[in-house]
Amino acid sequence: MYNKVKKISHGREALVITELGAYSLSDTLECGQAFSYTQTVSDGAYKEYIIPIGDVLLTVGQERLGELIFYGADDEMLDNVIAPYFSLNTDYGKIADTVAGSYGKPWFKEAVEHAKGIAILKQDPWETLFSFIVSQNNNIPRIRKILRRLCLEYGENLAEKSSLEACPLSKHGGTPCRENCGECGVCYSFPKAKDVCECPEKLLLANPGFRYRYLCDAAARVNSGETDLSAIEAAHSYAYSLEELKKITGVGDKVASCVALFGLGNLDAFPIDVWMKRAIDTYFDGSLDPAVFGEYAGVAQQYIFHYIRNLENK
Repeated sequence: MYNKVKKISHGREALVITELGAYSLSDTLECGQAFSYTQTVSDGAYKEYIIPIGDVLLTVGQERLGELIFYGADDEMLDNVIAPYFSLNTDYGKIADTVAGSYGKPWFKEAVEHAKGIAILKQDPWETLFSFIVSQNNNIPRIRKILRRLCLEYGENLAEKSSLEACPLSKHGGTPCRENCGECGVCYSFPKAKDVCECPEKLLLANPGFRYRYLCDAAARVNSGETDLSAIEAAHSYAYSLEELKKITGVGDKVASCVALFGLGNLDAFPIDVWMKRAIDTYFDGSLDPAVFGEYAGVAQQYIFHYIRNLENK
C-alpha cells in the first residue's frame, strides 16, 4: 500500500514512507487522540516530533502530505512498531470517501475534506486507558504535564537507552541521562500497570486529584488480568469493549469509547465529549445516531471533532 525508500533527509539517514494519500502527521498527532508526542522542529512546512512507543524513542518528520520521514529506523522497526502504530496499512483515503458518502450535508463533506489527513493511531491499550482516565475534566496541556511526570517517575529514559549523543529537545548540552534530563520526562517510557500497583504513591507526585483512585483501580485490574485488554481487543466488539472497560472505577462511556477507538481498534466507536455535544446540537439538531456513519463512525467522529474544534473558529 505504501512505498519505502532509505535516503538522507535533513542531514540524517532516514526511512521515508510515501504514497500515504493525504496523511497529515500534525493533524493525526494533535487531534486529541494521543498525548505522548513532542514537537521538536517547526520550520515552514516541515514538522518533526519525538514519540516514545513502547521501549522505542521514535523520531518522525513530515514536509508534505502523504509522506512520513522516520530517522534511525530500519525495516524491522517499520514492520513491528511504525506500521502498526501509524496505521500505515489502512487505506484512509478509501475510508474518507466512504465516510463522506454516509451523510449528505454539505458541511460534513467539507469537514471530511479538511480533516481527511487524520489517521487513527493504534496505541497501546493500557497507555490509552491510563491516559484517558487522566484526561477526565482536564485540558490537554495539563494532561501532557501529568503524563510526563509519571513517565519520569515510573519509566525508562529511552534517549539514554538509545545512546543519543545529545538531548533531542536541545534542553541541555550533555548526553541524555537522569542527571542531565532533570524533571523533563519527555523521552521516558510509559508507566506499566505492574509498577503503578507496586508504588501507587508515585501517582500523587503528579497531582492527579480525584483520578488517583481511578488510576489505581485500572492498574490493579489490568495487572491482575481481571481486565484483560488483549482479550477485549481480540473480541473486535465495540459493545464488549464498553462493557468490560466500564467495570473499572471512574470509567464511563466517554473514556471507554476513547480507549475502544484509539487503543482497541474499534473504528465504530463514537466518543462524545463537550465538543461533540456542541456539534450534535449545532449540526444535527440535537440528535445523532452514530450508526449512520457505519463501521467507520469513529473516523467520522474525528472529522467532526477536528472541524468544530479547529476549522470552524477560523
